[in-house]
Amino acid sequence: MDKICDLHIHSRYSGGTSNQINIRKIAQNCRLKGIDIVGTGDCFHPLWLKEINLNLEEDSVGLLTFPRIPQVKFVLQSEVELLWKHNSNIKKAHFIILLPNSDKLKDVSEFLASFGNLNIDGRPVLKISPEKFIVSMNSFDKMIEVIPAHIFTPFYGILGNNLQFKSLKEALGEGFKFVHAVETGLSADPTMIRCIFELNNLSIISNSDSHSLHFHRLGREATVLDLHRETYRDIIKSIRENRIIKTYEFNPSEGKYYYDGHRSTRHSSANSYFCSPKRNTIYCPICRDTLTKGVLSRVYELKDSEMPINENFQYIIPLLHLISIIYGGSEYDNKNKSLYREIVKSTNGEYNIWENNTDFDPIPNELREAINKIKLGNYWFIPGYDGVYGKLQLGQNFNHI
Repeated sequence: MDKICDLHIHSRYSGGTSNQINIRKIAQNCRLKGIDIVGTGDCFHPLWLKEINLNLEEDSVGLLTFPRIPQVKFVLQSEVELLWKHNSNIKKAHFIILLPNSDKLKDVSEFLASFGNLNIDGRPVLKISPEKFIVSMNSFDKMIEVIPAHIFTPFYGILGNNLQFKSLKEALGEGFKFVHAVETGLSADPTMIRCIFELNNLSIISNSDSHSLHFHRLGREATVLDLHRETYRDIIKSIRENRIIKTYEFNPSEGKYYYDGHRSTRHSSANSYFCSPKRNTIYCPICRDTLTKGVLSRVYELKDSEMPINENFQYIIPLLHLISIIYGGSEYDNKNKSLYREIVKSTNGEYNIWENNTDFDPIPNELREAINKIKLGNYWFIPGYDGVYGKLQLGQNFNHI
């Protein structure tokens, strides 16, 4: 059976997140959007874990359920920030961790408390190398899954520009043999991962990394897994055995770190600058500081393979975001949210709209035309850079690289 999964989200206790996040709303919005399995987010944070325990019931197969919305299953999950010294340089990188049950979570939490304060941030900062972290998690339980998060993003991706590792094996040491998958992140897609030879034996997953409950954030990227049974063990086996039906992806140029550039807030003039890596520009022409090197540049540097791409993936644009573009306003306007809810209730979830025919009510003609343009590839983005999302341009297909 195919299950749509978003295995990387956050609670309200992580930095930069909405204070409106709670378990009930996660379950409600996942149900409406069409997400079958979702991460709990931030399961090491004591206050969020208390909320998890109060609201979710854990079953015997490692999944948790909000009783009033049993269709949505939760997996114990957190992102962690690892901080360590490598060749006299301080490195920081983000990893996703999935845990098989609350007993194992308790054991792991006690271990990790020696490396950082779990009370401060939902995404705990841990002074431990990726090698030691991954090997230690495997020794706790071989069903604990550690996945490098948004691997190419410049600041916290393990293969991002700021860390300057030449390979995943160099970065992870002995931990490399216990890693089975990598996460694309919003500024990359499977084609970019598959042009690096050492990553070709790893599964590719995509998740939202959502910092809010909004429909244009939650599930904006997702992974469809082939499960024999709806259990934690089978979720992990599906990832490890590459039983991945498809991933739903941002077009990478929409992501916040696709091109090289400097956002406007870096300059007293409030002007921004971005460019393709083909320009080979290192210094910002406005402020003369070093540009934030984007994901595309980093992939060009690491590329060493021309393997054929076998992954099935589909570019999507969050439907609520598309509605706000077509009808004006923002994703937070009640009229736009009302139309979104009406549509997804009638179509049994947002993903069905991207998969199936859109020629039916209550999708208005203008929106239907926009959706079909996206499906046909008749759109492009003014690309994202240095923390700025790309801007959608509907119309004739255009190659901006």
